[in-house]
Amino acid sequence: MTKGERTRLVWTVSIGSLLWMVAAAIVLFGVMDAEVTNHSSAVVKDRMAAECLGTFKDRYDCKEAIIVQSGRDTFWSMSWRFLTVIVPALTASFWLSSYLRKHPVQLVEHRQADDNGDWKSRAKFHTQVQSPQQAAEDLHVEDVPASSHGAKHLIDEIAPVDDWKSRAQNQISKAKRPDQ
Repeated sequence: MTKGERTRLVWTVSIGSLLWMVAAAIVLFGVMDAEVTNHSSAVVKDRMAAECLGTFKDRYDCKEAIIVQSGRDTFWSMSWRFLTVIVPALTASFWLSSYLRKHPVQLVEHRQADDNGDWKSRAKFHTQVQSPQQAAEDLHVEDVPASSHGAKHLIDEIAPVDDWKSRAQNQISKAKRPDQ
């Protein structure tokens, strides 16, 4: 799997999960009846008035049972809706992480075909003495002025590299010297 394929898969699963959650939430919580009943709702009051007869204790026990049952029904109804919205997105997320763990990104290595993986030959190629024209040809640069004497230059003469190691050693030795 390449990095581009991995990115596309992550975005596809993420956008699909978000679309599912939005659509399911709108349908389940917005379009469908809420079915939320509590002790002050009209449905529960009508049911208590119709079913609860007898002594005060009988009416109280009957109303308490109706209120508790309506609370349980509301809990299960809302739990089912919540899980219907959330669980598919979580399942897709867990599947994606498992799939990506099993299929890592394959790194593309850029090597010259003639070096056969030998780092010494690559290093030698980059440190060899070249004329500016040869360097320009290797870099595919055009319009390089021709050298008047055809001399070869070391790469450090063309682009000098700062000697950081000797500078650091000088700084350390200066710091160790007592001031005079």
